[in-house]
Amino acid sequence: MRAFSAALDAIPLALAENSGLPPIETLAAIKSQQVSEGKSQLGVDCVGRGHNGEAQFVNGRYLR
Repeated sequence: MRAFSAALDAIPLALAENSGLPPIETLAAIKSQQVSEGKSQLGVDCVGRGHNGEAQFVNGRYLR
């Protein structure tokens, strides 16, 4: 179970690091925001647009 959890954490850590963000601090902030807002779909804001889980309009479609 812990290995599965660690594997899931690897994705947002890699996204944060590749986006130039501090990976550990970013992951901690995201997890805290997920708990406080009750929104498990929140993630890394890779492009710095100020949202990290809202629907986005991309290529003529709304993505979640």
